[in-house]
Amino acid sequence: MNKPASQPDPYLRVVKRFSLAAKLEAAGDMLNWDANVNMPKGGAWARGEQMAAITEVSVDMIGSRAAADELGEAEIMAGALEPGEQADLREMRRKWAHASAAPAELQTEKARMAQTLQSLWVQARADNDFKSFAAPFTDMLGLIREIAAAKADALHTTPYGALIDEFDPGVGEAMIDPIFDDLAKFLPPTIAEVAERQARWPAIVDPGPVSEDRQAILSKRLTQAVGIDFNHVRIDQAPHPFSVPHSPGDVRFTTRYDIDNVRFGIMATLHEAGHSMYEYNLPRDWAFRSAGVARGASAHESQSLSLEMMAGRSREFLGFLAPLMAETLGVAPAATTYDNVLNIWRRLDNDYIRVEADELSYPLHVILRYRLEQALMKGDLQVNDIPGAWNELFQKLLGRTPPTMGQGCLQDIHWSAGLFGYFPNYAMGSMLAAQLFERATADDPTILPSLGRGDFTPYFNWVKPRVHARASLVDFATLVSEATGRPLGTEAYKRHIQKRYLDEAGL
Repeated sequence: MNKPASQPDPYLRVVKRFSLAAKLEAAGDMLNWDANVNMPKGGAWARGEQMAAITEVSVDMIGSRAAADELGEAEIMAGALEPGEQADLREMRRKWAHASAAPAELQTEKARMAQTLQSLWVQARADNDFKSFAAPFTDMLGLIREIAAAKADALHTTPYGALIDEFDPGVGEAMIDPIFDDLAKFLPPTIAEVAERQARWPAIVDPGPVSEDRQAILSKRLTQAVGIDFNHVRIDQAPHPFSVPHSPGDVRFTTRYDIDNVRFGIMATLHEAGHSMYEYNLPRDWAFRSAGVARGASAHESQSLSLEMMAGRSREFLGFLAPLMAETLGVAPAATTYDNVLNIWRRLDNDYIRVEADELSYPLHVILRYRLEQALMKGDLQVNDIPGAWNELFQKLLGRTPPTMGQGCLQDIHWSAGLFGYFPNYAMGSMLAAQLFERATADDPTILPSLGRGDFTPYFNWVKPRVHARASLVDFATLVSEATGRPLGTEAYKRHIQKRYLDEAGL
């Protein structure tokens, strides 16, 4: 009698299932990158069908009864697994909970609709036309509410909390609300005090128009300074800068150049380079594994903002940037002196665009979106009322009213992509960036002087083992406390603002 073939290890069997789904998700991310970079406008419908197909197969793979059974078998033997494997198993269970909670047809339709709606958003923003966007967005919001309600039941949380958990496990409304309430009290009077001091500063020498070609040369030089390896990273342009996750060894990010605002392209490039370095430095041994991805959206955003806000606006780095701008941009010499570059980068803005905002205003932009999303999810705000609600809250938080829809409620791509519950990470990431950078520069006093030479190596030597290499092998609270010595809060950010904009505010 032949001996039966041995059964595969239960843990390895379920790893294979979830890894295959992760590879499909990575392929979908690349399709989305292509849709924003290369795809002709008329391709949105077909791309939506492709994205829906990937979603349908992925949801079936990891949200099925078979996946649950395999997880159950692996969990029986969890005590015999290594700590990293146990973390991997926990992350697979969390992904199963999200994939299985809502009907597959709803998740598939959301993926399909997102491609068409993103194309409509690009046109609506250009035309300053919220009305053309409102009806299809109402349909998307209805789908999101259904999915959120189903996930809330499965995850024993609020509908909005369930959406946050999908992007940012371990960061819920109970953590976000007190931090945002504190910031909403702290920032407006602080902004007023800083603005009063800056009113006595000399006028900025505007660099004036700078061609996209020259800005692209500067962006490449900056990403090389950061440590980007162009054998593994590609930079393109898109209407809204973004990075592509889940693709080890083939990291894509986009930036955007404004010929009349050279600072925007520089900051966008540094921001997305921070995301890309996190993706590039994730442990390759855990590639396409559930514990091998970044530890949620707030951790990811902390890495982009560490480069854009913390390092990228430091006196040391600006001392490196000013002569590099003079060398590459071909503008008047007075525009690229150190004092003038410092004046440009430290100056509070009075604009309306989140991705162009200064360090103090930035969290308020996020709080606005968070509160509107909460109201939309609860049904307290209707889609047609978004423009008025946006302007009213913008006036309350930032003291001004956007003059156009493109500068107001149509400025971000996220809602058209179905990314509800995603916005909070931008401000939570700011808090974590400040906390990490404060600890990093205390632990290694060479970090700031090195930035003055355009050398990010000491910073990445500090952050890589504490954040990048840990991927999702630990939970968010553990990652933060072990890297910084304390839970996430506003204290480091407040100290940073006080020091940079009040104690050392002179030019």
